[in-house]
Amino acid sequence: MTKNDKITNALLEIGTEEIPSSYIEPALKQMEDAAIKAFNAAGLKYDSVKTYATPRRLALMVNNLAEKSEDRNEEILGPSIKAAKDASGNFTQAAVGFAARNGVKPEKLVSKTTEKGEYLCFVKHIKGEKTEKLLSVIFPDIIKSISFPKTMVWEESGFRFARPVRSIIALYGKKIIKFQIADVKSSNWTIGLHTTDKSKIKIDLPEKYILKLKNKSVLADQNERKEEIRKSIEAVVKSVGSVIPDEGLIDEVNYLVEYPVAVLCTFDKKYLELPQEVLTVCMKKSQKCFAVNDKNGKFSNYFIGIKNGVSKHQEIAREGYEKVVVARLSDAEFFYRNDLANGLQANVEKLKGVVFHKEIGTVYEKVERIKQIALFFNKEFAMNIDEETLAKAVMFAKSDLVSEMVFEYPELQGVMGKIYAQKLGESADTAQSLEQHYWPLSASGRLPENRIAFIISLADKIDTLAANFSIGLEPSGSADPYGLRRAGIGFIRMVTENLPKQDLAKALDKAFDCLPDNVKRNPKFGQARERLASFFWQRIESGLESEGYSSEEVKAVVNASKGMGLKALGTLKPRLEALNAARKKGDFASIAEAFKRINNIVNQAKKQNISIPESVDAALLSEESEKALYAAAGKVKTEAENYINKGEYDKVFDDVLEIKPSIDDFFEKVMVMAEDENVKKNRMALLNFVKNIFVSFVDLSVLQN
Repeated sequence: MTKNDKITNALLEIGTEEIPSSYIEPALKQMEDAAIKAFNAAGLKYDSVKTYATPRRLALMVNNLAEKSEDRNEEILGPSIKAAKDASGNFTQAAVGFAARNGVKPEKLVSKTTEKGEYLCFVKHIKGEKTEKLLSVIFPDIIKSISFPKTMVWEESGFRFARPVRSIIALYGKKIIKFQIADVKSSNWTIGLHTTDKSKIKIDLPEKYILKLKNKSVLADQNERKEEIRKSIEAVVKSVGSVIPDEGLIDEVNYLVEYPVAVLCTFDKKYLELPQEVLTVCMKKSQKCFAVNDKNGKFSNYFIGIKNGVSKHQEIAREGYEKVVVARLSDAEFFYRNDLANGLQANVEKLKGVVFHKEIGTVYEKVERIKQIALFFNKEFAMNIDEETLAKAVMFAKSDLVSEMVFEYPELQGVMGKIYAQKLGESADTAQSLEQHYWPLSASGRLPENRIAFIISLADKIDTLAANFSIGLEPSGSADPYGLRRAGIGFIRMVTENLPKQDLAKALDKAFDCLPDNVKRNPKFGQARERLASFFWQRIESGLESEGYSSEEVKAVVNASKGMGLKALGTLKPRLEALNAARKKGDFASIAEAFKRINNIVNQAKKQNISIPESVDAALLSEESEKALYAAAGKVKTEAENYINKGEYDKVFDDVLEIKPSIDDFFEKVMVMAEDENVKKNRMALLNFVKNIFVSFVDLSVLQN
């Protein structure tokens, strides 16, 4: 931006009824992306774009937005030069027509070279437009571009938004950018805190937006508001103890209020007999309240609610929080006692009436499959867990799903299973497994620490994946309604981190074998195993790349591993690290080229149906260079296999470097496509032998220079 350019700030605020908290962050990202894209497309210079939000407003601030867009040239391609001129060099009708459509004579057209050849081109000079005019299109387009999981219609035009739009601020400096969305015309005013002050607030300049709202008890900056939540909580809790940290709840509450004020509340100490997890979820789910530890670090009967706006009558807000929370705690106490009285075994029977999936069967039947798979894994992976103990843990694994507490609070599944098992006298291992077999709860979540839970979790996830793939239910695009990606990622992480050298082929076979006959008769069942294996490899590749490994190095290692099936997945990372280190030593790029050349020759021969002998005939090796390569390859093959078995992967790449001179000498002095058919095929066999030394370790042919 030049010094002569006039610079002014711009503001867009969409005032609405209360938007669901989970919708807000994605909406802000969409607003920012749409604004940047629109400004860049229009040639409008600016310094920065920032977004703000409360439950009732989405705002976009553009700092130092130029007064007009830049002049620019737009190239419009016409007919090819061949089609534009005849044999005598005169313009054809195609060229004349193209020129006429663009308001110029054919002589004013220029020639432009493209990937497809030479074309006539009209260079259109477009003068910059005033920002006000551009914003009258850009601002409404930004509003219309925002998508939400669910939308509403509230007036005759049929415009859809998360919640009804009640006001729109659209400013460029002091000037109002005029347009209409639905039944709302843009203006320079907004509404204050709806709980205390619904008067209009005039915003005369964009840069005064944040301060003017703050003066009316609205903290529009979400980061400032979050800090105010923390400060307000600390202020009221310091006399009784400390708040139990919950960043997720702070993030949620941040988009539920416009001016946060913490209120310290209490409940009857008798409810402290309930498990801490139950108390916490009751307060969190019912009123978005924070649990509190006393000054000794022990869970207390205090809790903190976050009120929207300052009030002189805090006792009324406190009474409201306490009334709702105590009602929830009373219900939870009832559920808890009933669940303990019913016991776990009764719940196991109830699982017979709970459908896992209409085509797959009940949860009880799933538990039976999990038991078979878990017992198989216990032997296959030499876990040495007592079979009776394992079978009992599996039987109770899903029992809390039909408990009254989990029916009311589904987020406590597994947690309540552990608590009930402990209270009912089950072993510590069994109790822990009822919670941990659901782990990891997210892609990067904690893995099961309990050995029984580990086996059950593996069995549960592979059964879910095999069953769903067998009836054609697979993740597609961003859709994954059955959580199969999470199950797949969890399964892979557990195997790679805890069973690094195991072969999963038998695990997959067992999971598919345990499925009911009606599932096996499904038309999708036939190729389900192969599709699931492919799904695993996709998750493995994307997972490794997300950890920072380069895509081509990941492909080199994964390509080699696919030939072995799902074996030794725990060696992928060590091999990647060894490959990355090796590429920094010597002339590794030329090694990749050499193996690419070998790969191409062998593949070309196969395409031409040239039969390549399975082994090299040493008697047919006549040239010193091919003898030397054969000897070097034999030595390196033995060494590489030894290093791979020991996990000394860096030394395998030393072997790769060692064989390079022999490969170079071979290609320099030996004609592979010899006239003698037997000699030619033998040399093909030699190259195939060299290629296969590392074929199950790393695919060098996919590496770039």
